[in-house]
Amino acid sequence: MSRLKGILKKLTGNLGLKILSLLLAFLLWVGVVSIDNPVMTLPFASVPITVENADLMEKEGKAFELSDSSKTVTVSVRAERSVLSDLSRDNFKASIDMAKLSGNQVPIEVKATRYADRIQSVYPRQEYATVFVEDLEKIYCKIHAETVGDPAEGYIVGKSTIRDNVVQVKGPASIVSRIENAVARINVSGMSGEIHSTENIILLDENGESVDTSTLTLSITQTYVSAEIWAIKEVPLHYGVSGVPAQGFGATGQTEISPASISITAPDSILKNISAISIPSDLVSLEGVTDSVSKTVNLTSYLPDGVSLVYPETESEAVITVYVEPHSSRELAIPLQNIAAGNVPEGMVATVQDTQEPVTIEVRGLSKDIEAIDPVGITGIADLSVIQAGENGTIIPNVYEVPVTLDLPEGVEQTGTGTVHILLQVAVPGMDEGNVDMTGGTFNSASPDNEGDSANREDDTEVAEGESSSEEEKAGEDKSSDGEKSSVRNPDVGDESMGQKPDNEGLAGDSASGNRKPEEEDSEDNNDSTSNNIVNAKSSTRKSAGFGAITNN
Repeated sequence: MSRLKGILKKLTGNLGLKILSLLLAFLLWVGVVSIDNPVMTLPFASVPITVENADLMEKEGKAFELSDSSKTVTVSVRAERSVLSDLSRDNFKASIDMAKLSGNQVPIEVKATRYADRIQSVYPRQEYATVFVEDLEKIYCKIHAETVGDPAEGYIVGKSTIRDNVVQVKGPASIVSRIENAVARINVSGMSGEIHSTENIILLDENGESVDTSTLTLSITQTYVSAEIWAIKEVPLHYGVSGVPAQGFGATGQTEISPASISITAPDSILKNISAISIPSDLVSLEGVTDSVSKTVNLTSYLPDGVSLVYPETESEAVITVYVEPHSSRELAIPLQNIAAGNVPEGMVATVQDTQEPVTIEVRGLSKDIEAIDPVGITGIADLSVIQAGENGTIIPNVYEVPVTLDLPEGVEQTGTGTVHILLQVAVPGMDEGNVDMTGGTFNSASPDNEGDSANREDDTEVAEGESSSEEEKAGEDKSSDGEKSSVRNPDVGDESMGQKPDNEGLAGDSASGNRKPEEEDSEDNNDSTSNNIVNAKSSTRKSAGFGAITNN
């Protein structure tokens, strides 16, 4: 007990000094703390102001917008230095309550979201926010897909699709009225295939500038976008012309089209089947023209379905030019050996006479075509169907003047007329055509093996006379009663000329003896008689011709 009393005495002894010591120690501690971690007031700038109860304005059909000076606020905070050092503007929330709107002023409230229990005070330096109130406007805006960047070389953006094509926008009329378009942009840089992406919706004004959406309400803020990347293919333009130029004019064959090819694009399934773009020939008509023709064609009208032009600003039209010039004329000297007889009467032989010069005939066509013609290579036909039959319906052997029709290259036409003399004779089987009597009389049929044998010649002569008589009956000639030679009557040239025989005719009734009758004329008289027997058989009508036997005397 005494011991306890001793301890208490020591503790209570000098009590005043001990209390003073404790007080001094506390003050010393406070002093040290105040110097090392003092309480301070610091500003935190640009704290965003949020809006509460904004729907109250919408229910009244009103919209509002904060003034630029009221979109953020500076906050003053009082706390120990150690606390302040751990804070930033993100630890504070500044807000306005539209239910407290008075005029156009709303009080700003600030709260700390961190160390709230260690902060002595927090308040905004700007007490009120300024709000502009106006009518609420609501619009529906179509959303377009846009691409950004360029695809890989040789490719182009073919088709873009978007999942949502309309967005509803609500907000102050002054801002909503500026909206012209809504887009969702997808980046296609370096791409060569189809791509997909979720992109933000951007509102644009009439200048293509972005519109601030902080005071606007959008029904959707993002949408799904796809872009197809198509290959580029260069294809030629195919075209034709129709119609015929006016008489005396012709197309030179030279045509031009500009551009000659175009660049197109389409999905691979379509593009791989296209090798050219065809322009209908009836678009360029030469019917009745007398000069070159140029035609501008709208190419977009002839693109297959699903195909687009890569450069529509320069390749949507093509100009087709077809050159036309007047025809030129030229006279061609056709060798007689190039002329054949056509439509030779049955049972007769036609021979082109060699007493004429080459046949000269005028032709017409484009200068390049007629200058390229070599007359030596041109053939023609003397159509004997123009020869008129006699009164008895038979063709009389004679020399006829027959028009020639040339076989000319395409684009060249015959404009002039030319004739040749055709010797038309009766054909006798087994005999040389050069010995046939043009009047249908007898001929020398002796062969070299029997030459000098008068008996054989007499037999041959009887055969020849019989055949000759048969031919004369076909020609409608009357046989005299006393056995003298009959003459062929040509109603076109008269009786006296048709009784003559040409030089090449042999013995008739006296062929068995080999002697000529004294009354026969000499060769000069016979030639004159033959020249008088030429019959004009010109005709402008060309019939279908077959080829007969042809010899040259």
